[in-house]
Amino acid sequence: MREIDKRYAPERPGIGHLLEHARRKRGVSLEDAERATMIRKDYLERLESDDHDTMPEPIYVRGFVRAYANYLGLDGDRLASQVAFWQERRRRTRRGPLWGR
Repeated sequence: MREIDKRYAPERPGIGHLLEHARRKRGVSLEDAERATMIRKDYLERLESDDHDTMPEPIYVRGFVRAYANYLGLDGDRLASQVAFWQERRRRTRRGPLWGR
């Protein structure tokens, strides 16, 4: 899995900056996006700040990313796949190695 294109904001990992940039470029407010996507405004804010820890289950986060990105004219499937990759990597890190050293 390749990383998100770094040219958008190399100092900021994650996809939140892409979502925020696309929303601002289109001149869409968070309230407008909430009405159009049916995703709560506070969840949209968390997606844009890459704060997924305080959101519902990971599968919902991927669905929110896909829907929001598609609404903004981005490739929702690609971004949701990237989020799934990061979620799995984080899950494995938290669980630790399978074998002791």
